[in-house]
Amino acid sequence: MIVRRWSLAACLIALTALSACAGTPATPPGAPTLAPSGLSVVVASDEFAAGSPRVPFVLYDGAQPLADASAVTVTALDLSGGTAVPGWSGAASSYEDYDVPYWVVYPQLPHAGFWGLQTHITLADGSQTDGQFAIQVVAKTASPNLGETPPASHNRTLEREPDLAKISSDPDPDPDLYRMTVAEALKSGQPTVVTFATPAFCTSRLCAPVLEAVKTVARQEQGAANFIHIEVYKNFDPLEYADEMGAWHLQSEPWTFVMDPAGVVVDRFGGPLSPSELTRALQALEPQS
Repeated sequence: MIVRRWSLAACLIALTALSACAGTPATPPGAPTLAPSGLSVVVASDEFAAGSPRVPFVLYDGAQPLADASAVTVTALDLSGGTAVPGWSGAASSYEDYDVPYWVVYPQLPHAGFWGLQTHITLADGSQTDGQFAIQVVAKTASPNLGETPPASHNRTLEREPDLAKISSDPDPDPDLYRMTVAEALKSGQPTVVTFATPAFCTSRLCAPVLEAVKTVARQEQGAANFIHIEVYKNFDPLEYADEMGAWHLQSEPWTFVMDPAGVVVDRFGGPLSPSELTRALQALEPQS
């Protein structure tokens, strides 16, 4: 077993910046060609719980997303003992039907603490390179976790506020996402998707398209599930956080939660979320024939 030493200070810097530099190790005899490394790996969410959390990340070549990665393998390294001890390893899944292509991995992280994630990247031409980033894992998240029932929020709807411009910053809102409260949805007997996002005030290419992805899937599902958008701000001038952000204990955005027909959280997506990834989550709730 190879043990790599990681600098805890470097990990903390990576956590603060939500990114880490990727280096290219020396090439052993007979190893595949290593790609030139101007690569950086950016973790695209926060608040990870011990277990198998969803960890989305984006590969960048300089300032541009890396377009020619064909496969990524991730190894989790426990940093709690001062030396990085390799543990779980597995393949990441790519989602290209999003404004910025991203990758997702569900590593097995059995306890809270700092974890390093080593990425081994194969490019389309067969060359390879490595990257790494670090995350902080908590024993239990403050926001609704898998297996829990979220707050039965009485979010603003068109029935209470007919002016969509007051309850959504989306420049092209879908009225159907503002017709139902979470409290009503949890009692409906249908799957429910709740998205916290602020399209007009998110300046990142990673968060702004989330609501568009949700709207796309809502049109495809056509009543098979409830879809609710909760705007992050209840006032836009000055900006004031919505009460639901506090009730759900959310410290960032965007977040999307999927509940089963019983109202229990079965998926939670921080950061980017493509139509195909959300559709896959809803398909898992369909009755098996």
